[in-house]
Amino acid sequence: MKRKTNNILSKETAISLKAEIKKYSDTFNVADTQKYVKEVILEVSNDFIKKWLDKNMNSVVKEAVKEELQNIAKKGMKQK
Repeated sequence: MKRKTNNILSKETAISLKAEIKKYSDTFNVADTQKYVKEVILEVSNDFIKKWLDKNMNSVVKEAVKEELQNIAKKGMKQK
């Protein structure tokens, strides 16, 4: 039984596309491109994380402290 393939591109189109990409692949230094992308992602994610922490950290800490104090109080009640 033959397996049906769901290729989006024809074989000829895929070969042609691969050839076009290969023509320009030497234009970019992969290591430099990866370094640049990493720097951009770090900058964007650091900004995002800082904003989130500034907005939410106070309530997160308050909730964690509240839960921990409740746990301590429950343990103290059980020991009596």
